[in-house]
Amino acid sequence: MRTSSTSVLGLILVAVAIGRADAKNPKIPGLDSLYPELDAFCIDLHQSPELSGHEEKTSAKLADRLKKLGYEVTTGVGGYGVVALMRNGDGPTLMLRADMDALPVQEKTGLPYASKVTAPGQSGPVPVMHACGHDVHVTSLVGAASVLSKMKDRWRGTLFLIGQPAEETVAGAALFGVLS
Repeated sequence: MRTSSTSVLGLILVAVAIGRADAKNPKIPGLDSLYPELDAFCIDLHQSPELSGHEEKTSAKLADRLKKLGYEVTTGVGGYGVVALMRNGDGPTLMLRADMDALPVQEKTGLPYASKVTAPGQSGPVPVMHACGHDVHVTSLVGAASVLSKMKDRWRGTLFLIGQPAEETVAGAALFGVLS
């Protein structure tokens, strides 16, 4: 479904993290085997979008994946934000961030995995979908986190991951203390 988006972003993030440490052997073992699980995860996120400030299930799914990969995970940051750390010796700190919220927009793609979700609005229920690709953002974050956790022998430093809520309303950045 999203082979190029997820794989390309994931590869770029992994390449940045690994740097030149293993330039003679750039092959990333097991990358292809991650695709089916990441594709299913992305479809699940796409079918269950949540509006800004209501990313309860999305953040729980992200936190669960990162914990299973061995990350030190903190939830409830600025609402439904997720922060995860993997320390792997001395070295640089790399931060990766993914937006988690969806928009009050009706999906009209006709795809079998199209969102049918509605949420309470001021005048009644509103349709909700990942119109900006935040489902792909979160999936890419999990993909990069998966590869980097399996390749700890090829990099050193600290990996700092953020699942940011409420990006569409800009409230999420303020909740994380980025905006005042």
